[in-house]
Amino acid sequence: MTETTADALRDDYLARLDEAMRGLPHGVASDIRGGIVEELEGLDAAATEMRIAQLGDPVAIAREAQDEVPGAVTIVTAPPVAAPSAPRPPTTSTRGFAIAAALTLSFGGFVLPVLGWFVGAVLVSLSPLWRTWEKVVAIVIPFVVGGVSLLLVSTMVTFSASDSGGSSSGTGTAPVVNPLLPAWYDLLWMGFLGIGLLLIPVSGLWLLWRLRGRVPR
Repeated sequence: MTETTADALRDDYLARLDEAMRGLPHGVASDIRGGIVEELEGLDAAATEMRIAQLGDPVAIAREAQDEVPGAVTIVTAPPVAAPSAPRPPTTSTRGFAIAAALTLSFGGFVLPVLGWFVGAVLVSLSPLWRTWEKVVAIVIPFVVGGVSLLLVSTMVTFSASDSGGSSSGTGTAPVVNPLLPAWYDLLWMGFLGIGLLLIPVSGLWLLWRLRGRVPR
């Protein structure tokens, strides 16, 4: 009967001790509990009751142990940092911009005469999807052909006027000119003008053809 009473006292005390030490680290709580079990082991009921009284309230034991435990180190795990996404290419590097630039170069001059072509030339020069020589060919050739055409037409008109003046001031009979028929220089002017106008859209379409298969760098 005495042993049973001693076991009951010990089990009750250890149960209250376990409850009080729930907030302690597992290793510390286990050491304290193991030491108290050794001290109460083999005692009779009277000795167990006396030793429990000497040990004190389990809550006080747990509080004292908590004060002696070094501050817990909280390990903060930084959230995973997402891999930086590749920077978006500038707008001028996209295929959409290049296509719009080529179309503006081809047909912008028909929407806004002269100004539209210059806008298209600037847009084409900003796109990195074409090589430098391609830009030069597409922009310079129509400009050069147009300039040469105007120069040739102006020169031919000047010489034609000089020839007409010389013939009328001489003793010969002035040639009869039908005003309803275009003069030879009118035909040349219209031909050069047609070539120049044709080269402008062709140059933009040629850039679109050169653009095939290319991606932004």
